[in-house]
Amino acid sequence: MFVSLFFPVFLGIVTLCYFIFPVKCRPAVLFLASCFFCAYLDIRSLFVLLFSILFTYCGGRMLEHAGKNSSGAKKFHFLPAVLLSLCLLSLLVFKYTGYIFQRFFPDLTFSRTALPYFLMPVGFSFYLFQMISYLVDIARGKLAAEKNFIHLGCYLSFFPRFVSGPIERAGAFLPQLSALSDVKFPDRGRLSTAFTYILWGYFMKMVVADRLALLVNSLFGSMQEFDSLFLFLGMLFYTMQIYCDFAGYSNIAIGCAAIFGINLTQNFASPYQAASISEFWRRWHISLGSFLKDYVYIPLGGNRCGTFRKCLNTMIVFLLCGMWHGSGLNFVVWGLLHGIYSVIGTFLPSGRKYRILTFFEVAFAWIFFRAESLSQALAYLRRMVTAGLHPESFSRSLSLLKLDPAEIIVVTISILLILLIDELCYRKKVSLPLLIQKKPNAARYLIFYLLLIGIFIFGVYGPGYQAEQFIYMQF
Repeated sequence: MFVSLFFPVFLGIVTLCYFIFPVKCRPAVLFLASCFFCAYLDIRSLFVLLFSILFTYCGGRMLEHAGKNSSGAKKFHFLPAVLLSLCLLSLLVFKYTGYIFQRFFPDLTFSRTALPYFLMPVGFSFYLFQMISYLVDIARGKLAAEKNFIHLGCYLSFFPRFVSGPIERAGAFLPQLSALSDVKFPDRGRLSTAFTYILWGYFMKMVVADRLALLVNSLFGSMQEFDSLFLFLGMLFYTMQIYCDFAGYSNIAIGCAAIFGINLTQNFASPYQAASISEFWRRWHISLGSFLKDYVYIPLGGNRCGTFRKCLNTMIVFLLCGMWHGSGLNFVVWGLLHGIYSVIGTFLPSGRKYRILTFFEVAFAWIFFRAESLSQALAYLRRMVTAGLHPESFSRSLSLLKLDPAEIIVVTISILLILLIDELCYRKKVSLPLLIQKKPNAARYLIFYLLLIGIFIFGVYGPGYQAEQFIYMQF
C-alpha cells in the first residue's frame, strides 16, 4: 500500500488534480480519490463505505431534526440509541462472524461460501469510530449535522488515514474542508513539513519495522528452535516493530494530508518514554485512547464514582479495546493485561523511576498481541521461561535468523536511534518532523539527505521481497 509503487503514483496524480482543478472542487477531488483508493484495496469495501457514509449523513440530519423538534427527552434518546446500536452491531457482525464460524463450524458450507462477505471491510474499524463520535456529538448538541454530503464522505473516507487512522473528530476535520480554497501549492513551509513527516515515516517502516518483522516472524514461527535469550529478544523486537510500523504509517498519513492543507491528529508522542500505563495510553494511539476516554470511560462514570467504579470502568474500557483490535482470546488477554496494569498503577506513586517497568509491562503484553492465538502466546511464554540459555547454539540461532555481523549492527543502531530520538522528542515536547523544521536550511537538508540514503541503503525492499502489510490494517 504506502510502500508499493502504486501509492506515490496515485498521490502524485491526486495532488496534480487537486491543485489544477478549481478550488471549489477540492473536497470532491479528495472524496473521489478516496473512493478509488478504497476500491483499489477491496471493491466490496467501497460499497460498505458508501453505505456507511449515507447512513451517517441521514442519521446526523435526523438527530439534529429530532433534537430541535423533540417533544420529550425519552423520544429523543431513543434515536441515538438505535443509531449507535446499529453501528456496534455492524462491527460485531464483521469482526466476529468469521471468527465464530471458522473456529466452531469450519466444515459448514456457509463457512466456505458466504463467509468472505462477512470479513472485515478495509478501514471499517477506524471510520466506524468516526461515525460514532460524529453521531454522539450531534446528539449531545456539540456539533451541527453536516449538510454537504461530499464533505462528510471525505471526513469518513479520506485516503491518507483511511486504512489505519488516526481516528479524527468531525469538529476538527470538517472545518478544514471548508478552508481548502485558501491552501496554496507554493507553500514551502507546509510542503517541507509534509515531506519530513513522509520521510521519517518511511524510515520507521522500511528501515526498522520491516527489518525487525523478518526476525519476529522467524522467532514466533519457529520458537522451538531458539533459547530463552532469543525469545526474550523477540519480545523486544516486536515491541519496536509494532511501534515503528504504526507510528511510521501515522507519520506518512500526516505528511500526505499536509500536502492538501489538512492537519491530522498526532497519533504518537514517544510512548515508550512513559512512566505509567496511563501515560503510555496518552502517548500511544492517541486518537483511539481519546475516543475511548470521551465516549466510553467518561459516560460510564470515569473516576467520579469512587475507586471501585473507576477500576471497573478502566477494566471495561481495556476489555473493549482488546476486543476492538481482534476477535481472538489473545486480544482479550492483551486488553485485560493493560487494564490490570492501569488499575495497579492507580495505587502506586508516580515517578520517572517506573519508565523501565512500564516498558517491560507493555512489551510482555505485546506477546499476546503478536501471537496468532492465545495458545501460541502461552507456548511462547512457556518456552521463553523454560528453554534456558544455550551458548553453544548461539551461532546456529544467528544463522536461522540470517543475522550476520552487518545485519546485527544495522538492527542495533536503528533501535537505539529510535529510542534516542524519542527521548529527545520527549524532552522537547515536540515530534521529530516539527523539530527538524526549526533547524536552519542546511541542517534540514542534510537530515533529508541522510534519511533518503538510509531508506535506499538500509530499507527492506527489492526483488523477491514483498513489503510487510501495515500491522493495523488487519484491525
